Amino acid sequence: MARNTLNFLIGLLFLVFSTLTLARGDADRAPLWTELSIPERTALTPIAYDWDHLPAQQRQNLLKITKEFAKLTPTQQQIFYSRLQPWTRMTQAQRDAARDNFKKLQELPKPEQAQIKRLWTQTVGSESAQFAQPASGQ
Repeated sequence: MARNTLNFLIGLLFLVFSTLTLARGDADRAPLWTELSIPERTALTPIAYDWDHLPAQQRQNLLKITKEFAKLTPTQQQIFYSRLQPWTRMTQAQRDAARDNFKKLQELPKPEQAQIKRLWTQTVGSESAQFAQPASGQ
């Protein structure tokens, strides 16, 4: 179950942020921070100070995650918060590389995926450890 939670969070992030590459250039006006609803502000709190400086299309795409955010557990929300700000500060090339790495990981056989996740957990620390390890009984 914990592995499913981690996969869900990673999938959610990549799904939402993969839409950032679909529409480039000038987009319709996106709301300023002061125009967001309370649930939208709650979900996007880690990037509050950056919000008004993000490109309009990126803001519109980020707004899409606010509906999914409410469905996350408090622990999942904290993990999401910890990863949102660094993701939005990455360059487009860095985000593309992260997506490519995620796709490559998903294409590996399950034992190799598990080994990489163990190494990642050892490197990243305990925050990811509780989600990278399979729950007992699985």
